[in-house]
Amino acid sequence: MYAKNLVCRKCGATYPLENRYSCERCGGILEVTYDYEKAFAEEPIENPDTDYPGLWKYHAMLPVRDKRNIVSLGEGDTPLIGAGRITELWGCNLQMLVKAEMMMPTGSFKDRPTSVGVSVAKEKGFGKIVVASSGNASAAAAGYAARAGMDCVVFVPETTDINKVIQAQSYGAQVICVKGSYSRSFNMAKTCAEKYGWANVTSTFINPYTVEADKTPAYELYSQLKRRVPDYVFIPIGSGPLLVGMVKGYEEMMKMGLVDRIPAMIGVQVSACEPITRAYDRGIDTVEGWNQEIKTAAGGISDPLIGYEGDGELTLSTVRKTSGMMVSLNEEEVQEALDVVERKLGLYCEPTGAVSVGAVKKMWDKGLLKEDSLAVCLTTGHGFKYSGRSPKKPPVIESVEQIDRLVR
Repeated sequence: MYAKNLVCRKCGATYPLENRYSCERCGGILEVTYDYEKAFAEEPIENPDTDYPGLWKYHAMLPVRDKRNIVSLGEGDTPLIGAGRITELWGCNLQMLVKAEMMMPTGSFKDRPTSVGVSVAKEKGFGKIVVASSGNASAAAAGYAARAGMDCVVFVPETTDINKVIQAQSYGAQVICVKGSYSRSFNMAKTCAEKYGWANVTSTFINPYTVEADKTPAYELYSQLKRRVPDYVFIPIGSGPLLVGMVKGYEEMMKMGLVDRIPAMIGVQVSACEPITRAYDRGIDTVEGWNQEIKTAAGGISDPLIGYEGDGELTLSTVRKTSGMMVSLNEEEVQEALDVVERKLGLYCEPTGAVSVGAVKKMWDKGLLKEDSLAVCLTTGHGFKYSGRSPKKPPVIESVEQIDRLVR
């Protein structure tokens, strides 16, 4: 393991690799730092440890010292799928690929940070974890806690999709609904972790170890694209650790001499809850919590950031650092994106995950993307988690003669 310590992103204060959620000096967000000289010499990205599955083949660049503490269900190594049918339909003169992050053991990209967060919690001797979630992280935390033999408490907004609640309960977690937006669930998990001594594996920026897993899609793209760096990476955004994590992955590969640039990161929100996009559009650095009513099919990214606006500001500054952009889709655009992902790619997707694809069309139509560029879209959640569909009852027949009138 090359991990060395925790460093505050704001003031630079350094701490050992302990269970810590913020800087005690300034309250800033912490991140894990590594011995990059050693990593440069031993090339853990070019020569991953294939004795371990999925993202854990990069365990040298993750913060778990003893490999016996790894808690894995085989997460990572998600497929990269060509989306040429969609670009032809839209008349987009670019190459688009979809990295299907919903193809994970519990059905979402949250398996990456949760696997690492639970592994670190196990290594530090915790027997109980807590998580705040809009749905996907609750299922992931419950599943990995079951795998690790830990107890799990989940706080979700009362509006959370029932399919996600059922999934977390099926793994044996205690699921508790909290009135109000996701921010209230976030603060409930934070308070209970402090009061009861549980490990908080909420996959925002509160746990510095979970964010480390979010750089592994960048490592995988390096391999899948045979060292080519995309021009754009489109990512659905709540608070933004996946985007920030992927940028860190590319920065690390730059330090190792593997790539010479970072993709422009495109963060995608929805008009019903767009605190980061609003700040981007206004050209300011300060993100304000979203106090308006939230009603959207893309519930997985409807994070108002109330009380932890600094998460959004870190994401915003990271987007700008890569010469990227923020964009939001309205509900009609969300539905169009979902339809095209399912009917043109054959990926059963939840609306939250499909917004990355929809953002390509929106930005292409506005002339914001370069011709002949390479865009990679991360689709983050599986369709079985979404219960908002209106099922169409299929016809019932008695004989083959009835087929004619059905298939005309």
